[in-house]
Amino acid sequence: MNKSSIRTRLILLMLIATVIPIVISMIVTYFYTTRSVGTKLIRENANLIYQGKTNVQAYMDTLNRNSLSLYNDPGVLLMLRRNVHDYTNEAQTYTLLQNLTHSVDGIYQIYFYMAKARRSTLLIGDIPKRGYDTDNFSEPYTTDNPSSVVEPTHMSSIYGLGQSPPYYDPRPVITLHRAIYNVPTTEWLGTLSIDIKLEAIQDIADQLFNKQHERLYLLDQSGMVVYSGDSTLVGKPLSDDWTGRVLESKETRGQLEMNKSVYLYEKMDTPYMKWTLVKEIPHSYLYEGVRSLTQINIIIAAVSLLLVIAATLLVTIRITAPIKKLIGTINQIQAGNLTARVDGEGQDEIGILVRRFRTMMETINNLILREYRLDIANKTNQLKALQAQINPHFMNNALQSIGTLALQHNVPRIYSLINSLAKMMRYSMNTNQEAVPLSMEISHVKAYLELQKERFEGKFGTHYELDEAALGIMVPKMIVQPLAENYFKHGFDPKLGPGRLIVRARLEPGVGNPAQPVLIVEVEDNGRGIPEDKLAELEAGLAMMREETGIEEEGGIGIGNVRSRLRLYFDPRASLTLENTDPHGVRITMRIPLGEDTTT
Repeated sequence: MNKSSIRTRLILLMLIATVIPIVISMIVTYFYTTRSVGTKLIRENANLIYQGKTNVQAYMDTLNRNSLSLYNDPGVLLMLRRNVHDYTNEAQTYTLLQNLTHSVDGIYQIYFYMAKARRSTLLIGDIPKRGYDTDNFSEPYTTDNPSSVVEPTHMSSIYGLGQSPPYYDPRPVITLHRAIYNVPTTEWLGTLSIDIKLEAIQDIADQLFNKQHERLYLLDQSGMVVYSGDSTLVGKPLSDDWTGRVLESKETRGQLEMNKSVYLYEKMDTPYMKWTLVKEIPHSYLYEGVRSLTQINIIIAAVSLLLVIAATLLVTIRITAPIKKLIGTINQIQAGNLTARVDGEGQDEIGILVRRFRTMMETINNLILREYRLDIANKTNQLKALQAQINPHFMNNALQSIGTLALQHNVPRIYSLINSLAKMMRYSMNTNQEAVPLSMEISHVKAYLELQKERFEGKFGTHYELDEAALGIMVPKMIVQPLAENYFKHGFDPKLGPGRLIVRARLEPGVGNPAQPVLIVEVEDNGRGIPEDKLAELEAGLAMMREETGIEEEGGIGIGNVRSRLRLYFDPRASLTLENTDPHGVRITMRIPLGEDTTT
């Protein structure tokens, strides 16, 4: 498109006036929607995390309160204070631990250690395991803590007690350890450790995030993962770059944006537990709804743009089409077509311009027509004078005189060759006939081959397979001789032995229409043949109706020319093909569908 044309400028002006406002509106809408929707989603997720924190803390508070129930059992306290232990006390201990086990859902097992008696009891699945004269297995978690402490997620153990049936596989648990004192003094009497199934926390956490797109972490004060949607992280320290910033924050709740994600956190600060609940929401998921809305807006805007562009093009084309048509007509006139029609019937300024231009061209044509015709007549006379310089009758008479002289000197071979040359000249110089019977074309080929035999001293032979019915078919002149000539230009090689040229002509029933026969003319030789890549190139050239097939030489009639004249004279389905023969040589085949007016 010409940048300086009126059409281009008009299209650009209208597109700028319509496209830019739409694009600006889309950008503003996208950023406003992203901010508003993102803020709303963050607020909703923050409320959800707060509710999750409340549920987790309420669960742990209930568990912590229930662990204090042993202070309400005088029999157990007496057993702890006086080191009194019998079967009645064991039953009392079992009942206490069993009640604790069923007081809260999610308790896996309870460990109870009596310091003065040095006895341990582990209740798992309502089945007790007892140990006598044992040490406090939970000492690392109860020695330095005045009341209770939570041990983050770890694999369950049997607290140093020997294995005995039934056996339970270790599983991830969270443990609440409580030191038991002889209140109101600080005398230590024993330890109570409650193992909680990780599923108890998981049931609460799974309601807080989408596992496919989001991540949830429950961390203790050291960054150890108490729970995560990724089970491989549970019980391990988390060292992501956002972890330290969240844990070191003085705020009990907040949000952090980094790594193309939003991190919402809630902290649980109790005397026995300092956990932080963190939810990671990738931007790609957080703004997914915004993207969908934006895509809809883009589609609507794109449709609007297409309509605007279509309307712009329609208007500008209708305005500038007469100008483009006038320019096209001027180009034709510039190329020499002075009779090119100048159309335009509009009543606007462009229509007036077209009509004035048409009047001007009519005047110019009238002025130059007389001089042009005189010039053509002079050139025609000059051409006739040039053609008359070579008189076919003079050439024929001269050849006949030379032939007679050859007979007088008893050289019949010279007479025969001169006679063949005379036939060829009469045939080629006869311009009154564009089409001849195939028999005349074959006679011309025979005369040509007689001369070639003399030229190559009889190093090749000829053979004719001619159907009498085919010899009467009218064909364009000079369509067989160029095929034979191709052999001597490209294929004849004495090193391959005696040459051979076969000319065939026959009629075959038409494919799909036997009433319309097909003339088959073949010229086959035993020459060098054509390399496969060159053959493919020649076939491609013929298929494209090119005359520059690369196999004709200056001064001759090429195979491409033969094929073009066949298709012009006969049905466009007429074809000319080349193929290699075994062991060497080339076969050129013409297939000519015949009509009713193709015989003499």
